[in-house]
Amino acid sequence: MKKHLISVRDLTEEDVLDLYDLFKQFKTGKKERLEGDVFLLFLESSTRTRLSFERACRLLGLQTYHAGAGESSIEKGESFSDTIKTLKALGFKALVFRVPFVFFPYEDLLKEEISLINAGDGTHQHPTQGLIDLFTAMEYYPSIEGLKIVYVGDILHSRVFRSGAYLFNLFGAQLGVCGPRTLIPKDLSPFGVIKVFDNVEEAIEWSDLVIWLRLQEERFKESYIPSKESYFLQFGLTKDRYAKLKGYFMHPGPVNVWVDIDGEVLYGDKSLVLKQVENGLYVRMAVLYWALKDG
Repeated sequence: MKKHLISVRDLTEEDVLDLYDLFKQFKTGKKERLEGDVFLLFLESSTRTRLSFERACRLLGLQTYHAGAGESSIEKGESFSDTIKTLKALGFKALVFRVPFVFFPYEDLLKEEISLINAGDGTHQHPTQGLIDLFTAMEYYPSIEGLKIVYVGDILHSRVFRSGAYLFNLFGAQLGVCGPRTLIPKDLSPFGVIKVFDNVEEAIEWSDLVIWLRLQEERFKESYIPSKESYFLQFGLTKDRYAKLKGYFMHPGPVNVWVDIDGEVLYGDKSLVLKQVENGLYVRMAVLYWALKDG
């Protein structure tokens, strides 16, 4: 049976700990080789995710093939299901995909003899980014249990939040959100959120770790904020707010400087942004190895 990673909700605590162990091994120099071809289908633009998946494949000995927006028959009306069947028929071992739509339901497609790895689907899931954020926090905090974590920004459209919230809850963190009410889901019960903040200063005071999120304007169907300038003043990481942070901050990238975060503190001592990027390579090596080692 092929292994897949579509949603973090399909992972058990044991699965996550197995992936964390592989992550640590690869980060400290573990050498493993796999055979086979991996197709990278990125219908949305990406720097960190695409390049780290591609490099992870090559470090593991896997051959990579790539198609971006406008470079597959999906543009001609072929269904995603038929694309998966085509890739299997061509002999690919795995499909790593980033798509602008929500990939759900997906159970029937898991029967195909090709591993499916979600690199971000619409506003649904970004499982490897969720693992990156969890594992990076595990490196910098003594324990996740009881850790107070606040997501700030565009919660409504964030697949990073939807993935990270489940994983942090799995290990006992306390979660809060902060942002314009227009960008916070009306029902937060599926995500284990215990605090909703309108004031980012109060959120910072409560939290041990703050994760800023990008305004996903490409998904906006209406005007959710008066202006980027007013949003930054109300919710962005300014120098004053940076000074008040009790712990570290994260951002999954790409960062909109002077909208999400003041450019002068983006890579400061309290920033884990580049650590997230660095860890992305080893997380994706771990996921690929976990999915393909027995296939």
